[in-house]
Amino acid sequence: MTTQAHERLYFPAPDAVLHDNGIRFDSYRRDDTEVRVSYLPPGAVVAAQSRAEAQVGMVFHGELSATVGGVTKLMKPEHDVYVVPPGVELSAVNTSSSETVVLEIRRDKAGENCPAPSGYFLEPLESRKFVKMDVTFFLADWIELMIADIPGGGEMPYHKHSHEQIGICLEGRYDMTVEETSHELRFGGTYFCASQEGHSAANPHTRMARSLNIFIPPRYHRVPKPGDDQDSEQESP
Repeated sequence: MTTQAHERLYFPAPDAVLHDNGIRFDSYRRDDTEVRVSYLPPGAVVAAQSRAEAQVGMVFHGELSATVGGVTKLMKPEHDVYVVPPGVELSAVNTSSSETVVLEIRRDKAGENCPAPSGYFLEPLESRKFVKMDVTFFLADWIELMIADIPGGGEMPYHKHSHEQIGICLEGRYDMTVEETSHELRFGGTYFCASQEGHSAANPHTRMARSLNIFIPPRYHRVPKPGDDQDSEQESP
């Protein structure tokens, strides 16, 4: 595989879409998983619809009134996450007077079970220090989200694990490496890392960078199952 092919695989270029209602989004995709960075103008409405994919969404900027399976919540930035199983209706409206930015993962993988938490919405599970970074976790049965603050000069050492990992740059810029390919990520920039693909991150700048990392299945807060040995991988980088 050529260097350019690796670049597209791990760091796909976005497809930009603009709807008639003013909602626009950038779509990043690898195989059966899509990341969308959506921009909703004030008053914009996302009509109720059920989809074949599972959907997981977080507000990054602004606010959003989202309804999932008849449950409505006013979502605040980086505090509320909706988890929508396949076949369950989702609708939303930007009730604020400013633009709302939403980060969403859509996934349709054969044989994968994507249940919702009770009430369809998540709030932060915990915040703590991890590898000299401030991190905040959100957890559902099949997916885990981690917001990480990467200080100037900070880094995540090269490592690999059995989980799929997806990352989205939220603020600043940092260098991400997947296998032999490196790329500087800025806001919205997304990488996809499959199971056992080595990866690392470094912020060589003085300004803090921030990222949203997605682990499928959950990596740091797994629910033990019969016969599932919890090894040191759970607390490694």
